[in-house]
Amino acid sequence: MKRINIFGVAWHTAHQHSLLRLAKKYPIKFHFLENNNRKWTRYSHHPMPSDVYTDEEFEWVQYYEPGKYELAILHLDQQCVDPLIGKGRLYRELNEVITDVPKIVINHGTPMWDERYNEELVINGGTTYDSKGTPHNFDGMKKLIGDNFMVLNSYESVNRWGWGYPIIHGIDKNDWPDLPKEPRVCISLSPGGLDKYYNRSLISSIKGAVEELSGHNLTHFNVNFQPKDWNDYKNFFSSSLIHIYPFKDSPMPRSRSEAMLSGCCILSSKYHNADEYIKSGENGFIVPDNPMSYAETIHQLLNNNYREAVQIGQNAKQTAEKLFDLDRYLDQWHELITMILDGKRPIYDGSKIW
Repeated sequence: MKRINIFGVAWHTAHQHSLLRLAKKYPIKFHFLENNNRKWTRYSHHPMPSDVYTDEEFEWVQYYEPGKYELAILHLDQQCVDPLIGKGRLYRELNEVITDVPKIVINHGTPMWDERYNEELVINGGTTYDSKGTPHNFDGMKKLIGDNFMVLNSYESVNRWGWGYPIIHGIDKNDWPDLPKEPRVCISLSPGGLDKYYNRSLISSIKGAVEELSGHNLTHFNVNFQPKDWNDYKNFFSSSLIHIYPFKDSPMPRSRSEAMLSGCCILSSKYHNADEYIKSGENGFIVPDNPMSYAETIHQLLNNNYREAVQIGQNAKQTAEKLFDLDRYLDQWHELITMILDGKRPIYDGSKIW
C-alpha cells in the first residue's frame, strides 16, 4: 500500500502524540511544520516525538512544499476568528498557501468566547473595534473553515457549531500509570484565559470551599505545583486520588480521560455528554455548578470514604480503557483520511462510542 504523506502543525503535545501513532499502524508519514509561535509541548519538559518515531514515520519541516503531500491537517479554536490577535495567524497563512491537497481542520473549541464576542459573531463573523474605536471586520468560523473538512472532539460540539464530524480522542493506556493513591485533589488547567468557557470563577470558589471544609488544598498544575519534568508530572498526576473538572464548555477535556486511565476518582460537570458515561457513585461523580457541592463531595471522599473513592477510580479506569481506546481512535482517523482522499465527505450520523 502506498505511503500517505500528511502535512501537519503541532497544536499541543498530547493530542499530536496520539495522532502521530497513525504512522505506527498505517502506511503514513507525518511532516510537521516547526511552530515557533506555539511550542510543541504542553509542558516544556515533555519528550519530543522524534525520540520514538523513525524517519519513515515523522519529520520536521520548515515550510509547506506543494506537490510533496497528499493531505494537510490544520488546527484552530474560537479565538482564531479574531484577526487582531496572533493565535489564528498561522492557520490563515497556511490555509491560503495550501491549495493542492484536501485539508482537514481540527477545531479544538466551541463558539463560546463571551469575554469578547457572542456566539453568533464567532460562528458567522462581524465587525470588531480596537482600543481606538477603529472597526475591523473578521470572518467567523464558517468562512475560516470554508470548504475544509472540520473535525471536533465532542458530540455536543457538532451541535454547538452546527456542523462538523466528531472523533473522540484515544489514549494509550500504557502512558498513564495507575499508582497508589495519595490524599490529593488536583485540577489540570492553564493558568488563565477563556474564563467562562472553563468556569474559572467557580474554580476559584471551589479552592476556598475545599480548604475550609476538608482541610486540603486544591493542587492546580503549573499554578501552585510545578513539576520538574514529564515523569514528575505523570507520577504526581497519577497518584492523586481526586481530579476535578468543573468546566463549562471545554469539549472532552483530555486530562479527565488521562486521570480516569490512571485510576483516579473524577468530579466533573455534566457538559459535552459527560453525564452519559460518568455515573455518580459508580465511576466518578457528576457535580452541580456550585462550590459547596464539590467541596462536600471531596470532604466525604477524602475524610470518610477513601476506599470507596479508590474503587470508583478503578471503575473509571475500566470505563476509560473501553471508551478511549487508542486503536479505535486510529482506525476512525484512518477511515476518515481514506474517505477524504477518495473525494468523499462523511456526515455525522448521530452515533456515539458509549
